[in-house]
Amino acid sequence: MNRLKSYKHTFNSCCVASGIQALEINLPPLLFASFQDCFDISLTQLTALVTLTFIVQLLMDAACTKLMDKIGYRAAMVASHAFVAVGLIAMGVLPYIMAPYPALIISIIITAIGGGIIEVITSPIVEAIPDQKGGKMSLLHSFYSFGFLATVTLSVVYFLLFDRSQWHYLLYIVAIFPIINGIFFLFVPCTSLAEQRGESMSLKALFKNKMLYLFIILIMCAGACEQAISQWVSYFAEKGLGLSKATGDLIGPFSFALLMGLGRLLYGLFGYKIHIKKMLPIAGASTLICYIVAVVSNNAVVSLIACAMCGFTVSITWPGTLDSASKNLPQGGTAMFALLALGGDIGCTLGPSIVGFVSDASKFQLKGGIATASIFAVLFFISSMILLKKDGSKSPALLNENTHY
Repeated sequence: MNRLKSYKHTFNSCCVASGIQALEINLPPLLFASFQDCFDISLTQLTALVTLTFIVQLLMDAACTKLMDKIGYRAAMVASHAFVAVGLIAMGVLPYIMAPYPALIISIIITAIGGGIIEVITSPIVEAIPDQKGGKMSLLHSFYSFGFLATVTLSVVYFLLFDRSQWHYLLYIVAIFPIINGIFFLFVPCTSLAEQRGESMSLKALFKNKMLYLFIILIMCAGACEQAISQWVSYFAEKGLGLSKATGDLIGPFSFALLMGLGRLLYGLFGYKIHIKKMLPIAGASTLICYIVAVVSNNAVVSLIACAMCGFTVSITWPGTLDSASKNLPQGGTAMFALLALGGDIGCTLGPSIVGFVSDASKFQLKGGIATASIFAVLFFISSMILLKKDGSKSPALLNENTHY
């Protein structure tokens, strides 16, 4: 096969990879009820699977700070897709040939290795595309949302057609996607940030930059706010409200993913017209309102709608933070994106884990967990206000250069 020459193919493959990461993260929670029914797995054990996913991704984020530049972007992308495909297939096979819970743990580790690499490598690949237009980062991350949406849709359709006891065949079907995209990426052009922007900052120089820590806090809170809702809304609808899986998934995670994807798509298309650092505090405050409504409402449908609306309010927090960091630290390089991914995955680990563990111990159940996780929305708002204040202290010329994109 001749190598594809256009960087549009590279960007498209990265977008699909972002969707595959959403598949890797969000499909297992959609199968939680099936895992309980088939293997008698407790809520605490299910929570541990969510936590394990993001812990493994944390370890990969840390490993990638130097590894990605050594092995190359292309090799890293192809390897990540192979891990995801193997892990998904293992998740369907291993629980029937060994103890189910250890089998799920092994499978989650394999898929999370792939997901962790995808998370680190896609952003610098897109940033390194020559002559790219603004908004590419948000468009890239909108495909995480649409991948989440496609995962929920496929799950709903599948379980309308087949019995829930046949859940493992769904995993075999979706494993096709990482296989195809991994092969596709072998043939697209690929350049690095070092080739496009020159030598990157050293890790020592990065760690000395105080702005890095502010961006890590922001992206940590963004990940926590997003995943605390998305990882548990399906379970809440099905087990807490007694809705059918199809109905619960459509009202909960489907709507969450749709609104999050639309928010990121709009930012990707029209983000150049807004001051993103002014929008981040608004996004944080709106997310907090959604959390409060979800917790205090006595109407189950209103609570689910608030969870879905959280998808829109949180949509720009992750790509907006990455955009801001890239403009403020243009020589941050792959290491900066890896460190931000590390911070984001810390949040993605803490958010759903806190919800699960607090829910298991609280008399308020899932609402108690969500109420506790709302602290991340508060922290995001405070941190984004600090970023805005620092931005306002810059000279007009620098302000125009670094913040309007």
